[in-house]
Amino acid sequence: MASNLKVGGINAYQPYREVEPVSSYPRIDPHQPRDQYPQQEPLAQNEPTDQARRRFRAMRKLIDRLKENSRIVRVDYLTAEQELCELGRHLVEEELVQQLLTLKFPLESIEAIFKDLGQQLERPDLQTGGTLTEVDNFFPVYVAGLLRGLLCFNNLPVPELLISDHITNEIRSDGQFVMEKNRIRLEFRDPPTPGGKDRHRLNIRLLVAITEMDEEGRRAFLYQRGDLDFALYADKQISLSI
Repeated sequence: MASNLKVGGINAYQPYREVEPVSSYPRIDPHQPRDQYPQQEPLAQNEPTDQARRRFRAMRKLIDRLKENSRIVRVDYLTAEQELCELGRHLVEEELVQQLLTLKFPLESIEAIFKDLGQQLERPDLQTGGTLTEVDNFFPVYVAGLLRGLLCFNNLPVPELLISDHITNEIRSDGQFVMEKNRIRLEFRDPPTPGGKDRHRLNIRLLVAITEMDEEGRRAFLYQRGDLDFALYADKQISLSI
């Protein structure tokens, strides 16, 4: 029967390419109801943006490395402030006295500085300082790109007679004398009114935490509680997995 079929001069049953089946596609019709168009998933709606991924990259890396052998807990600001002040007290007791003795300060002057220092510890000034270098790092691991978390005490009065000639000459020459050892930085400066009866001023910077700041000024502080325990404080709207 197949030999009796007429196919209009075409000797094969291959259909024309112009009439091959095609996959369905939405009709381009301005009057077509909206729900007839295929729904597409929003592009990376649940994925973090590039900007968000860049935030606190160094801190995230540090946390990931510390988590391998340590425990990290989140704390609120008041807890962080209280515990960082306690860290500051330990640093002062262990190292500051020796540094002042090295600079030839008499004991009565050191006691006066400690008294003023204790008053400022009741209202601590926690600041973000310069870049933390590998030499300055006091954590078990080092990650580049992090900053210093400093407990700062400003404008502690120091009588000029209690400052050595070497320090006095350097203050007159450079405007300040700086001594930095371990995690304590001392900055001696001229009195606020040169030539008056005001005393020289001492600023003390204690390195108590490691921190990072994003482009909006939000901060994350990580500090050590014990040999293997760390605490993390982060400003609002910061999500750091620990």
